[in-house]
Amino acid sequence: MAPSYTILHRPDLHILFLRWLRETTLAEAQASYRDLLAQAQQHGCAHWLLDARRGGPIKVVETAWLADEFFPEAATRLAPCPLRLAVFSSPARIEQMHTDAAVVSPVAYALAPERPYQARVFADEGAAVGWLLDQPA
Repeated sequence: MAPSYTILHRPDLHILFLRWLRETTLAEAQASYRDLLAQAQQHGCAHWLLDARRGGPIKVVETAWLADEFFPEAATRLAPCPLRLAVFSSPARIEQMHTDAAVVSPVAYALAPERPYQARVFADEGAAVGWLLDQPA
């Protein structure tokens, strides 16, 4: 089976880019995030661009795992650097965040400002990178 993701470290921007190449299973998504965290620790990089355009529909189980377990753990492991997540999303996923009753609340919780990380969703990669560059590293 073809790889489901790529990770690119851009030391000039101090950003890690995680790009999913196709729709993934929960296990594949979890493996990609764990790989990303390992590389983030290796490079001392807490600014991530998550390119989810090809990731398929938002899954409640995956969103809950990210918000409740993975992102808080990643924020702790990368401290004192604040974890910042720019999610580059497709129009279909952005619409789903606002219209699919099953995912509206879990996504709002994952993006809430009181979480131990900062996360925003973008429809434009340039805007996502710009937001990460405007944050202290």
